Amino acid sequence: MIIMSPIKKVGCLALLSTGLFFSAQASATTTTCDKARTQADLNNCVAAQLAVEDKKLNQSYRDFQRLLNSSEKKELKAVQLSWIDFRDKACQFSASPVRGGSAYPMALNGCLTTYTKQRRVQLDTDIKNIKSK
Repeated sequence: MIIMSPIKKVGCLALLSTGLFFSAQASATTTTCDKARTQADLNNCVAAQLAVEDKKLNQSYRDFQRLLNSSEKKELKAVQLSWIDFRDKACQFSASPVRGGSAYPMALNGCLTTYTKQRRVQLDTDIKNIKSK
């Protein structure tokens, strides 16, 4: 039986989850970045994907705001700022095993893209729910 300190357990879990994340990101990246041949190409492609998702999220956020009163807009803004902080910190942690390496931008931006898309889908669902009332 191997006994690990809590810090080592967290580190192993982070590496395992990061490995799973990289596998998912690698398959997503190869389907949309299949012409990328170098790490720099992959980094640029994933950064472009993030820019597209970020633009879509911003549009969904604006669409959602249009449906809210003043008080609700303030609440949504606070929630969104908290979500951005969470997303950024979660992705920095997720990509930390490759920090300083050439794959770090791909890992970080791939994670940011995934979370950004999930948030956009969530906002779009909330918008549909409000409109259906």
